[in-house]
Amino acid sequence: MRTAMTFALGLLLATAGAGFADDKPINTKCPKSGKECDGTKVASVKDGEKTVAINACCGKCKGAIEADPAKYVAAAKENKKAE
Repeated sequence: MRTAMTFALGLLLATAGAGFADDKPINTKCPKSGKECDGTKVASVKDGEKTVAINACCGKCKGAIEADPAKYVAAAKENKKAE
């Protein structure tokens, strides 16, 4: 019983910040570079009260998006509308 509870607690903690199927990135092109994204670099940033996932083309762009999300959220949303 104790092992099952420990496993359940570990699973809960491991998935606490994980996204769900509805938390897909809102864009297909990197809002910083304009390059196509393959979905392996995703920044999770605040957009007002919501957290949104934004695709980035590389780790450097992902870091820039996370450092200054306000600058890149609008560009990511524009990319979504263009699709």
